[in-house]
Amino acid sequence: MENSFTGDSAMAGRRSELFFWSFAVVALCLFLGHNALWASEGRWAEIVREMQRTGDLLHPSINWRICGKPNLTSWLGLPFAALFGGASEWVVRLPGVLAGLAGLYGTLLLGKKLFDRRTALLAGWMLLSSYGFLFWSRNAAAPADIAALASTVLAVALYHQREERGGFWSFLGFYLICFCGVLAGGIPVLVMPFVVLAPHLAAEGRWRRFLGISPVAAFLLTGGGYLALFHAAAVLPPVSSLELPPESVSTGILQMLREDFLRPATELIRGKPGFAYLCHLPRCLLPWCPLIVVAIAGLVRNWKDLSDTLRELLTGALLLFVFFLFLSPRRWYSVLPLLPFCTLLGAVGASGPAGVEKWNRFIWQLMHFLVITAASLAVASLVAIPLWYRFVPFKPPLLLLVGLPVAGVLTLCVMMFDSRSDGMLERLTGMPFRFGAPLLGGAILTAALFDCVLPSFTIYRSEKPFYWEFRKSAGVSPSRFFCWGEKVPAKLLFYLDFPGPVADSEADFRSEKGRSTPVDSEAEFRARLARLSAFLTRNAGVPVAVATDFNPGSCPGSSLQLAMNIACLKYRMTPEEVLTAVTLNAAAAIGRAGTIGSVEPGKQADLLLWNAPDLDYVCYRFGSNLVGTVMKKGRIVHEE
Repeated sequence: MENSFTGDSAMAGRRSELFFWSFAVVALCLFLGHNALWASEGRWAEIVREMQRTGDLLHPSINWRICGKPNLTSWLGLPFAALFGGASEWVVRLPGVLAGLAGLYGTLLLGKKLFDRRTALLAGWMLLSSYGFLFWSRNAAAPADIAALASTVLAVALYHQREERGGFWSFLGFYLICFCGVLAGGIPVLVMPFVVLAPHLAAEGRWRRFLGISPVAAFLLTGGGYLALFHAAAVLPPVSSLELPPESVSTGILQMLREDFLRPATELIRGKPGFAYLCHLPRCLLPWCPLIVVAIAGLVRNWKDLSDTLRELLTGALLLFVFFLFLSPRRWYSVLPLLPFCTLLGAVGASGPAGVEKWNRFIWQLMHFLVITAASLAVASLVAIPLWYRFVPFKPPLLLLVGLPVAGVLTLCVMMFDSRSDGMLERLTGMPFRFGAPLLGGAILTAALFDCVLPSFTIYRSEKPFYWEFRKSAGVSPSRFFCWGEKVPAKLLFYLDFPGPVADSEADFRSEKGRSTPVDSEAEFRARLARLSAFLTRNAGVPVAVATDFNPGSCPGSSLQLAMNIACLKYRMTPEEVLTAVTLNAAAAIGRAGTIGSVEPGKQADLLLWNAPDLDYVCYRFGSNLVGTVMKKGRIVHEE
């Protein structure tokens, strides 16, 4: 098959690559620290913070307890934490950005080596603006998977670049890249480049090159260094402030074997079925999934006419997908290392192999329509969001009000340039006519989604405002805090910047390990706990709201009486405090205390009559529905 993307001049090529890299840096780094930590980001952030405080690079810890093995992604954040005065949101996310940029570089390098510059750029634009890549490169929750993506495509690209030369230094670079990926994502990352290269290595016995003296020596040197690192973690003691793990847990090579082999094998048995990746992969490739699917289908249909290089790449990508079926856990971001090869195949297939020209043309026209529609909606948000605010208690931040319309205007301008015949957009992006507009426009809108839209909703999905308000209201130093529960949240440790460990159990609370001030008696211990409860509920100036948080899957309970009962029994709140918490304070939590939540002149007449002798009875008898009459806006809507 002849690729329709012919080469361009060196000057134009450098210009288009410079524009690509400029856009990539902006898209990955813009407002990187605006989002508060959420989900498992707190774990990786706290590891970086404590690693900086202790200076111990071999023993990652959370709450000063050793929690895992040495990790490359944690080390990458340390220089920036030292340079900028400590760990922050953007510092702990920066390793993912660096890994993402490395993955883009590997994709372009491989595309230019196997095909041509335009094919490489098309694949790079698709990868950069794909949902899975852009989201997880800007997120600290999956650094291992982004590192696996970068390591795999860089190793494959380096092999093809240095294949003819070979030699010790070429194989040393290859294995260094592989083991850097292993240091971030585990032993399976070492296998991924070989899986992709397997069809190429099988051709004419090329696999024998890895059995020579030079490649074996390079493998032993890099692999020995990797094992030596874990041996050092077992031999060298952690700093005195860190708590050693239980005796059954090793900090050295045995821990590496457990994390890289035993745990994945266990999770594989209990994990999701392999076909889950059939849903995860298209999700990661949005919005280019339809184009890539059609392009790959065209390649498969014209298998006999494909070049050997293209056959090997297509087969290698398929083998890598099969390899993922035997990995665990089968989370949707685990499939990220497949993305560079899928976008490369999509870029090649976009030239229109015989039999699918009409489909390719239809898909590109559809992408034009979708990009223009999305851009128009983004511009309309300048009016729609303020109107929405009149009916929904949501105060749109300035970033959302300005960023989204600006992105929409820029995208519409790009689509207008597409109709010009002077080749301006083609010279800028390096893409053929009618290709550059949807690519650049889609990239702008996707970047705006993660750089402007999602950060605007951070306050509604993160505990950061609560932690900061708690520290402000408490008015005491972090050393006096302690957490009562099964485990101290990593995000709490990160945001309150504790200088040392925090008690998270009765035994730790009473001990003299430095986690808290020891107590002399059971009575003193209970008294401290009671004072803490009173401080939180009454004296801290923090209104307490009580609700069911009905959410199928995580909190499938819809009984408000049960929530009231728990607040009384477990949180030592009085029935009067609970009544305020489920009415006025609950209304204040959603910004509607001025209209609902209490019986006052001017407020909405939402009333509830209980079949109970007193308030204590309502909080006490949670197993039955005591609601008698319900009035909404002054009208009786339910009556027994």
